[in-house]
Amino acid sequence: MHYKNTLFLLLLFIFGTVYSQDIASSNENYFSNKTTATTENLQLNGDYQKKWSFGGSVGLSFWNNGTDILIAPKAFYNISPIVITGVGLTYIYSDYKTSFYTYKSNSYGGSIFFAARPIEFIQISAEYEGLQTSRRGNFDEDYWNNSIYLGLSFVSGPVSFGVRYDVLFDSDRSPYSSAINPVIGFYF
Repeated sequence: MHYKNTLFLLLLFIFGTVYSQDIASSNENYFSNKTTATTENLQLNGDYQKKWSFGGSVGLSFWNNGTDILIAPKAFYNISPIVITGVGLTYIYSDYKTSFYTYKSNSYGGSIFFAARPIEFIQISAEYEGLQTSRRGNFDEDYWNNSIYLGLSFVSGPVSFGVRYDVLFDSDRSPYSSAINPVIGFYF
């Protein structure tokens, strides 16, 4: 466990260091009130602000006879330099096997997303996610799960990492084990 924590912190440090230099140079005019010849030219060409970006999350977890896989692509529309919105798809697979118990779960659905960056490296977000879940094991169950997440993330270049909290969390129905989830996202 100590090894995993150390590796996570090392990767977090590397991403923060590598992309913090990129933010300083690429966003210098993006958040500035000063207009230069360069920014005027970009505004006239329509390239000053890229309206669409894509990204999402991928998660893999392997634990004592269990596997969890998350695939969640998203499309984002930049309303302004500070406000973005978007939509996404989500698929979660879980599998757990012992000699006494077998469990499989498939969850799929979509989400809508809204975020604001009051400071260029801080993102505050709200997201609705609806998932259809099918559980198979000692009991079989099919149901719809609604989640509303409130999140706070640190953004460094094309990478964001933070936490989100599910205000509608139901421990019996959520595909996640906790109302508080770490989030790592990528944008391109």
